[in-house]
Amino acid sequence: MSSFLSKINPTTKSLQKEYVEKRQRALYANDPAKTERVRKKVEAVMARNSVQGDWHEVYLKIHRALQSRDLTINVEAGNWFRADNKYDTYTQMYERAVRPGGKMVLTDNDPKNPAVPRMMADDLVTIPDEWANAHPFSQRKRLHKALNASGVSMKKLAETKSTLADPKNAKKITGDSASGYQTKNKDFNPEAKQVFAALNYGGRLHGSCTYYGFSHLILTPALKTNAFYYPEDTFFLASRSGTASQAGFNTIGALMEHAAPSMMQALWDSCYRNLVLPDTNDANDLVEAHIFKRLKIAEDVQALVLSRMRKGSDPAWTDTEWENIVTNARNWCKRNSVRLVFASP
Repeated sequence: MSSFLSKINPTTKSLQKEYVEKRQRALYANDPAKTERVRKKVEAVMARNSVQGDWHEVYLKIHRALQSRDLTINVEAGNWFRADNKYDTYTQMYERAVRPGGKMVLTDNDPKNPAVPRMMADDLVTIPDEWANAHPFSQRKRLHKALNASGVSMKKLAETKSTLADPKNAKKITGDSASGYQTKNKDFNPEAKQVFAALNYGGRLHGSCTYYGFSHLILTPALKTNAFYYPEDTFFLASRSGTASQAGFNTIGALMEHAAPSMMQALWDSCYRNLVLPDTNDANDLVEAHIFKRLKIAEDVQALVLSRMRKGSDPAWTDTEWENIVTNARNWCKRNSVRLVFASP
């Protein structure tokens, strides 16, 4: 009965579960053409590094290394711990944008993540085009209605030869930069959207990408199994390959199909040669991960790696400011049973 009711009146949890299972079925299906494309990418990086041998053995080594790496979220220490942090869950941008009364209003506060292109990018890498035209009572249509905020489609972008910079492609979005943006999709569920994380495949000291801060959360390994992975920041990848660039945990090595040469070399160095990579603030170096689950700090965060470092344009913390941040971080970790680790520096 509960399964039947979830289809009539789906909960956030049931939608996320359905989405994960639906996409995993597609991604884990045998696809000889995809295997051939991955083979060519692996053989190309082998040739660049003057290594001969069986491409599949190289693939498996990189694949298994990716599966073993930490799933992380970079954070800015001051934003999180300048004051006592009493949050016991980690919310994504769509949840945070819900205002009193229930309306979601996204803004252009982050100049590198303008709201409309961001919404379109998230929809393109999450939802296959064909779901929009599925049977009205099908699982695919139910998921499309709940997860698609923008109304964008890969087919339309290709036909018009346009990009995410053109707001006309977001046919379900209304509003402007001054008042913020809303979706006209009355069935959209902001809480069902993905949490953005990244795989620290390079074992970088300060997490996956320091653009988002020099401190980072290390998530519990169990979350990796149902996450989805991409070989770049999806903001830039979306209009090129959409859901085709998505990989599941059991086929994580397949993300190499859509990896740029620089990413392939980084994967070679870190996952084949087992080198620790230097810090990066370049989103192109990301193996981005999407998690379709509400993150509870006490259950889903394993450790906080705290760093005193800041972005080059930000002033250094004074000793007093840093002591306050450390105190608040300790209290937060203690309340949530999270291990506290100090990065050096």
